[in-house]
Amino acid sequence: MTRDELLILGADLRERTGDAPPAVYDLRIDDPSLADSHSLQLMEHVQHQALMRSYQGRFVLLPDVANGSVVDQMRRHYDPASMLRLDQHRSALETALIGPMAERVAAEVTIQTCADYIDDMLGGIQSAPPSDFLLWLDGIDEREHLYRNFLIQSSTDLLAEASASALGVIGEYGPPQSALFRILIDEFGYGVHDKKHSVLYRKTLRGFGLSEQYNGYWPLFDTPALALHNVIHSLFQSPRNFFRQIGFLLYAETSYQRSTGDHYRHLRKYHPTVDATYFGEHAHIDIHHSDMVVNEVVKPLVARFGEDVGQEIILGAELTRAAFGVADRHLLAVSQAFDAAVQAGEASYGLAAVNATGRCVTPDSAAGSTRLQVGGIGQISAAAFASFPAGSIGREV
Repeated sequence: MTRDELLILGADLRERTGDAPPAVYDLRIDDPSLADSHSLQLMEHVQHQALMRSYQGRFVLLPDVANGSVVDQMRRHYDPASMLRLDQHRSALETALIGPMAERVAAEVTIQTCADYIDDMLGGIQSAPPSDFLLWLDGIDEREHLYRNFLIQSSTDLLAEASASALGVIGEYGPPQSALFRILIDEFGYGVHDKKHSVLYRKTLRGFGLSEQYNGYWPLFDTPALALHNVIHSLFQSPRNFFRQIGFLLYAETSYQRSTGDHYRHLRKYHPTVDATYFGEHAHIDIHHSDMVVNEVVKPLVARFGEDVGQEIILGAELTRAAFGVADRHLLAVSQAFDAAVQAGEASYGLAAVNATGRCVTPDSAAGSTRLQVGGIGQISAAAFASFPAGSIGREV
């Protein structure tokens, strides 16, 4: 998708959004910032924004509070002709943004049986230390601001948790479908709203004084956070990727049981007043989900259709691992870069009011004396932001 096509699409999305929209119906992307910039990093970011807007068009979204006629807002937001103009770019965006990672993973994957892969993966995850991000936070006094940013970046997916994977449950494909559905209804609280995982996540956000609105922090999402969300959605948007969807669930459910336990212990140690039920629940229930994916989904499908299915499952799992790895490394790199800027007197911690219309800046487009909000961490000078990792996003305060 070219720069000119993005500018045309951005204008169309602004018109479709209308004035003063609720966050859930705000379709704008950062094409105004791209209009006077030839930054390659900004170009990639706006492309990921456009792809994410396309995927979110599959979600039923309602605002927290009515502001005008919600019927009129929904008619505008879900207008079929307008949605088609956006969706027609989806395939090209997936090819440009996700294709290279998928090809790299396919070239690097070790050929082995799916059963051997699962054994290796389980052992590796269970013996792994906590994430480098959490280990680094142990030695930082201002960890609250940095963890707040982790919550914000993760909200791209977790405020509508399992909505993407729900697309993979519809249809008819035998007993594995029923196992996947049982996992899905667990994610949605088994019909009890207060136990729905996205509701539990909102309680954690509340403990850090953060907005609970879906897409409420859209202007602060870094490119790798959008990319992770888009990789997940790219798998579940098409039945063609069904076996890779299973690979996503295999890796995600297995790794979450470990990573969420680490986050639960971090919150109990450093933020004991924050509701950490979201992480504690996952550390428990994902043990069962992982077992269900392995024994009720993967093994029956491989037995039924052969090892070429197993290879697709492995590719989906490894693509998921790669996408999470990029996001995790970026989160740590941005956190360390910001803390170094604070030590140098170039930045200060704190979450300023989010300016949705403020110019979007990337390290390769940073210039002048402008102060920028970086995620949920704090404000920094544009000059200091210029040395941040690629994929970082600053928003003019």
